[in-house]
Amino acid sequence: MGYWIVTASRNIAASLWSLLARIGGFILVFVWDTTLFTLNMITPRKQMDANWPEFLPPTVQDSRSCCPALNALRQVPFPIYCIFPRDGRGITFKQLGDEVHRYYNFSPSFCYFVCNFLAGILRRDYKNATLDLSDISVHNGIEHDGSLTRYDTFTHPDQSKPDEGLVNDLLSLSKDGKTITASDLSQAITTRMAHSKQTNGQFSLSTIHSFFAGNNAATLLLLFDGNIEDIKPFLIEERIPTGWSSKFRARFGLTMPTFNATTFRILFGIDPSWQKVKIQI
Repeated sequence: MGYWIVTASRNIAASLWSLLARIGGFILVFVWDTTLFTLNMITPRKQMDANWPEFLPPTVQDSRSCCPALNALRQVPFPIYCIFPRDGRGITFKQLGDEVHRYYNFSPSFCYFVCNFLAGILRRDYKNATLDLSDISVHNGIEHDGSLTRYDTFTHPDQSKPDEGLVNDLLSLSKDGKTITASDLSQAITTRMAHSKQTNGQFSLSTIHSFFAGNNAATLLLLFDGNIEDIKPFLIEERIPTGWSSKFRARFGLTMPTFNATTFRILFGIDPSWQKVKIQI
């Protein structure tokens, strides 16, 4: 009896220690990110590399994800400019974050936080485990119903490829045909969520996945300035356009406060009655 009590006590103590360590880690990351946010306001903007190699479409052996930004990075030749293989396999979480920081100019604190979060979703060790890009497409992890570029897993299990029709529907909302705005993206999300709920018998969209939808849309404004000429090949071919570089040039990268400010601007524009909106199928 005493042995079981001691064992249970040790397990409880270990769980509490793990929880406290995780909370402490989150606090440190947020302090780090807030520091970079502050430094961005007082430091000069950085230059970004705009020289991209020739685009090579993925082969059937390559691993791709539900994320256009990660798929597009396979355009970068390995190992000269890229630190993980073009086939999208055997990537460490640190390598993933380093690539996003280097080429899209997200802050290192943001990249660390997201890759740790992803490791938790996949139940893998951030420091030692690896992943294939296709692992990111696990349903209701980071991938979610109502995506702007892909139909739901319920009807389209392969989330590695975008749907050109959905992308064109999104870009058609532009008022001038040249740029897409936060209000356009709000309207697009409203329509996609309503359509998804109407056609997907297993539709689900938690608060955090709604937030992810806003995050994804925000990148089109922050990294592309809403420029349709650049966004179209990025979303349809998942290709970095010739001469493109991230339009977000803050010295220490795109931090959580800045990213989330744009995300909330888009989310607040979504029709709150979207679940009652009827879409013609």
